[in-house]
Amino acid sequence: MLRMKNPLRLLSIPIVFILMGCATYGSKMEEARSLFSQGKYADALEKVEETKSGRSRLLYLLEKGMLLHYANRYEESNDTFEEAEILAEDLYTKSISREAGALLTSDNILPYEGEKFERALIHYYRALNYIYLRLPDDALVECRKVSFLLERYRDETEGKSTAYSDDAFMQYLAGMLFEWQGELNDAFISYRKAEEAYEKYEREYGVPQPSSLKGDLLRTARALGFSEEYEHYLKKYSNSYDPVDTAEETGELILIHENGFAPSKVAEELVIPILKVDNLGEGKSIDVWEYSGKLRARVGRHYKDVDVEYILRVSIPNYRSARPRIAYMKVQAAGSVRTGVPAQVSSQVVEDVEAIAFKNFDERMPRILLKTIARGVTKYLAFRTAKQKKGEVAGLLVNIFSIATESADTRSWLTLPNNFGMVRMSLPPGKYNLRLSFYDRNGRQVESTDVPDVEIRDGDFAFLNYRTFQ
Repeated sequence: MLRMKNPLRLLSIPIVFILMGCATYGSKMEEARSLFSQGKYADALEKVEETKSGRSRLLYLLEKGMLLHYANRYEESNDTFEEAEILAEDLYTKSISREAGALLTSDNILPYEGEKFERALIHYYRALNYIYLRLPDDALVECRKVSFLLERYRDETEGKSTAYSDDAFMQYLAGMLFEWQGELNDAFISYRKAEEAYEKYEREYGVPQPSSLKGDLLRTARALGFSEEYEHYLKKYSNSYDPVDTAEETGELILIHENGFAPSKVAEELVIPILKVDNLGEGKSIDVWEYSGKLRARVGRHYKDVDVEYILRVSIPNYRSARPRIAYMKVQAAGSVRTGVPAQVSSQVVEDVEAIAFKNFDERMPRILLKTIARGVTKYLAFRTAKQKKGEVAGLLVNIFSIATESADTRSWLTLPNNFGMVRMSLPPGKYNLRLSFYDRNGRQVESTDVPDVEIRDGDFAFLNYRTFQ
């Protein structure tokens, strides 16, 4: 008679395949990010192609769209981002019906639907692509689409204590793009929404509104003849707004510094005791969600071994900080003999992706933890049932399956910047060589580069983005 001395050994190979499958996305993207930071876009795109899958298709499209943007393949980038936008909307509206299956295995079996801030930033890159393609009307379409999306976010979170219910940076960018194309009323509305959103940004993320926004509000209010609004902002900013005298003929340089990489998620194991006094005997009916709420209160607490019946091990995601060494940049414009050129302008943070990601995740953590524990409890009850009805081996097999499929969902858009900084300069018309100098938090210069032949036209806006990785 064949005796099964070690059932675990028989299942070790398929378990390894399961775990290798879980690790594929993160490991491939590590290589892709490294190649991206070296400017090897074609090689990075090849690595991203290896992450293509049904459940992570949205992420594949986001990463691919980003790399195509930096490879100056703007039309392909926009086609990819458009597909991502459509897919994200479809997944968002259907997400509730998919929740049940993940209770038995892992959230990794669910299609990745994207974070709210990730969906908003799709429109940032699409707008930039259209700007570089010299299609300003299409860039304005992205402004209107993101305005509609952010309005939905505000409606959905009305009355709730939620940090991210609007995107101040995207509102501000929309305002600048509207003003660029002479849509002053839309520009003023977006600037006003940006100001309101930055007030919340400062409370939640420590990101104050850019100083240039004050002038934008005053300038557009005055141009529109909104005397009441103009007087309101003039009074509000009288102690902090210092109007800059510019030449009669000027253009605007908008230089956006995309800094570092967004934080990635890691898996953390939690150990939660099921106590003997819980009395989960055979045939006993329990409310899984209610019981999971009780177990959630035991996280981090210690109990005597004699009181513990079973140790429940679950895996939850958590963000790992990825703050770059570079903290800000300074921009110097050289090349025009005209007066009125600022000597040097420092950037201001306008969007802190890491802070937003951490805060949003903290808000969702109680629900994530409850769902994760409920999944563990469901698996534990399946193990007990199999053991009691089919014997020790059946119980062991169910337990092995439970362990193998217990993996945290650590997916996220990994090529996003860690934060965005911005410099806005009014310059006389002409061609400029821009000297970009990058500094750490202690004011030490980390690197520098030149961006040549930037043309500034009278009454026009020049939009540029530049990425650093240190």
